[in-house]
Amino acid sequence: MDSLSVPMVRAVLCLSFGLFHLVMTQSVLAQTLAIVGGTVIDGTGATPIATGIVLIDNGRISAVGRADEIAVPDDVLRVDAKGKYVIPGLMDANVHLGLSHNLSLELLVRYENQFDEIILEAAQMALKEGVTTVFDTWGPLPQLQSVRDDINAGRSVGSRIFLAGNIIGLDGIFAGGWLQPGAEQQVSAAFRDRMNQRYEQEVGTELLAMRPDEIQSAIAAYIGKGVAFLKYSGDTQRLVGSSMISTLYFSPRQQAAIVEAGHHAGLPVQAHIASEEAIQVAIDVGLDIVTHGDLAVPPKTYSRATIQRLADSGTAVSVLPFTERRLEAFEEFAEANSQQIVWIPLYRAMRENRRAMIELGVKILLSTDAHLRNAQLPDLIPIPWEIDAVDPDRAIGEAHFNALVALEEDGMDLMEVLKSATSNISEAYRVDDELGTLESGKVADLLILDRNPLQSARNYRSIHMVIKDGRIIDRTELPVSAIINPAN
Repeated sequence: MDSLSVPMVRAVLCLSFGLFHLVMTQSVLAQTLAIVGGTVIDGTGATPIATGIVLIDNGRISAVGRADEIAVPDDVLRVDAKGKYVIPGLMDANVHLGLSHNLSLELLVRYENQFDEIILEAAQMALKEGVTTVFDTWGPLPQLQSVRDDINAGRSVGSRIFLAGNIIGLDGIFAGGWLQPGAEQQVSAAFRDRMNQRYEQEVGTELLAMRPDEIQSAIAAYIGKGVAFLKYSGDTQRLVGSSMISTLYFSPRQQAAIVEAGHHAGLPVQAHIASEEAIQVAIDVGLDIVTHGDLAVPPKTYSRATIQRLADSGTAVSVLPFTERRLEAFEEFAEANSQQIVWIPLYRAMRENRRAMIELGVKILLSTDAHLRNAQLPDLIPIPWEIDAVDPDRAIGEAHFNALVALEEDGMDLMEVLKSATSNISEAYRVDDELGTLESGKVADLLILDRNPLQSARNYRSIHMVIKDGRIIDRTELPVSAIINPAN
């Protein structure tokens, strides 16, 4: 395979995976903390530690245990967590921090030079509500990298960002059909090309005509740009007559080449998938993460045999949970307006797929597909705002709370709900040596909750304190400067 050497790739990845603890500013490293007296739920699935202590030094956890086991030094800042609950910082396995689902020609022109600010706003909205790490699975690569680096270096405050850049196989936003028809005719060729390149990054539809070895060379060059993981399009959705169907996008041999290229560089690989056949191919080629694996187009309940194969293979599945209250809002709206709403059968099938996955032991990753939402902005997924305001499932800073409740409603054990938003994600993305649990030596990302998340998933909203990189976050200051939601 014509690729970067493994040592070189690892050096590049150090910037993405390790910069946050190697290049912190002195202000980040200054706090030495002792979280004292709370119930510690470490995210591993172990029995919670009542009256526990978490010691934090230089941005890392130095000790976790019972109060009678750990001596607290006199010179540390004590945080009284008596009667509260200490958990790992939450993660979201699938977000879009930049302009993505709310793409429009107007927004692209208006905010061409403010993508960085919009991404930072989204990262700060997430951090404010307890999401200390996000995985951006499609967005403008240069701007995402710029914000990621500023956050890792301590120049800005926000959720830690791991990013994929483009979805491999998809063209830029003008070429890829993301905008209203005729949009490319209303701007200059230079503007169109700039916007396409922000997203496409030389891994667009041209890969569909390549041999596997050619694909691997293209992927190796793309990995050299500094992405933390790969995402490709496993299948595609298209209209046939009046029905939407899913068909394979890359051939199985091409998909195997993409996965091999990612694994050769030590990167996890995921794919956009919305069909049972694509899931089968994903397992065959050794995919790490099936993205929104509960989604089937057209709406379909997957066979138990396929779901059992997912569980047996250990393939992780990021899902898009929604609450029963949200589904009821769709149904009530449809009945009151005598309308058929495509989302209702889709949601029902997704719910059944998730419940079967939970029952059969598939490794579930909490994800939201979230982005910055605003009632005045267009959205690629047109849903009446009066419905979308009910337990929103794609609004960054809000969607994860509703998704956690939805997983409980789907029958997931509450300890597993916590793991779906912490250790399951860190393991699937191969960052579990640094993140995802409260264990000695790991980065000190944690939440202090007023109420017990193992009694109800609704208790994740009871955030008392957010700590990231061992630093107490002033949630009242976030977002520092809002572009999309200035009222915040």
